[in-house]
Amino acid sequence: MGIVGSQGLACQIFAKPCFLFDVPESWTLEDAATVPAAYCSVFYALVVRGQVKAEESILIHSGSGAVGQAAIAVALSYGCKIYTTVGTQEKRKFLMQKFPTLTEDCFASSRDNSFQRHIMRQTNGLGVDLVLNSLSEELFEASLRCLSKFGRFLEIGKYDLSQNRQIGIICSLLSICLYV
Repeated sequence: MGIVGSQGLACQIFAKPCFLFDVPESWTLEDAATVPAAYCSVFYALVVRGQVKAEESILIHSGSGAVGQAAIAVALSYGCKIYTTVGTQEKRKFLMQKFPTLTEDCFASSRDNSFQRHIMRQTNGLGVDLVLNSLSEELFEASLRCLSKFGRFLEIGKYDLSQNRQIGIICSLLSICLYV
């Protein structure tokens, strides 16, 4: 499995350099196909654009998806305090089994803006250092309000961008807004 800049076709790779990794024997090729894009997206967002630092706090939306799981893994490797949103109790249980360091206070709902109150309560009103956002419309705005002063907002969703959403004044008042 891997990622190439161009000219990757089926089982032949013509580009150099490229990033290739062995597929674990316990994985299907379908499983393996989801990993490079998710981890490369997360690395670019958190490390390159967001400049994540050890022990920062981060809100990761849709934690049970491929990008969410990759983001949790990367953030944990930096020693970050993680908050994540999920849509169901089953997804919460899944993540708690996969990442045993996540506790109940790390989770909030992605179904409504109640995650904003949860984050502000958990951070004593300070907000988080980074938000990895994939939510749109009013939940996008609630995500912005979860940021600490000088926090970094990393937008990986496309809806608000495709709608030419005007967020500049909100971003300038709250944080640095980075489209990834």
